[in-house]
Amino acid sequence: MTGSASPFLAPSTRLPLRPPPYEPEVAAAVQSTAFKGLSPLNLRLALANHSKLGPAFQAMAHVVLFQCALPERDREIAIIRTGALTRSEYEWGMHISIYADRCGLDAAQVRELTGSADWHALSPGLWSDRERLIVRMVDELHHHCTVSDQTWQSLGAGWPQEQVIELIFASSFYHMAALFLNSAAVPLEPGAERFPAPLAQAKVPA
Repeated sequence: MTGSASPFLAPSTRLPLRPPPYEPEVAAAVQSTAFKGLSPLNLRLALANHSKLGPAFQAMAHVVLFQCALPERDREIAIIRTGALTRSEYEWGMHISIYADRCGLDAAQVRELTGSADWHALSPGLWSDRERLIVRMVDELHHHCTVSDQTWQSLGAGWPQEQVIELIFASSFYHMAALFLNSAAVPLEPGAERFPAPLAQAKVPA
């Protein structure tokens, strides 16, 4: 799954990774991680440039990842698909590296989740109807900023209302995260997966 070299391997030329000293709330956010091993340190150091939004962002991410009832595999299908659609190599690579194996997403599923033109193109033999619906939801949110009536009704038939909200937040929050990561050019973490060719980091066309 490893692709070509990324433009973000060097330190960001946009938003610097902030060194200490920090305000107390920023220091607590920078030092706080629920991950063992690979951890989004560069993201925390980029967020440290804003003493209010940085800690708030991390608090929201913690709720989405660790305090919701939504099954981990469902959540990660939504987030990985969002990272691919927004062409956020950082977001996609971190969630592939940390969660893909844990969630039972094999190489073929990662390839389809990353590169399929839309949810219709997903192989029925690789995905359940529920999982195809998650991708449909993410695709609609990305392209239309809402979901269709049919998708909404299908989500409600497949998950409790609270988990429908959590599914939408999984994609929506990480859509916001991708826009920040892409715009601030947050450097990729050493050891995280890289986009497979020909997928490339988002940029504004010349």
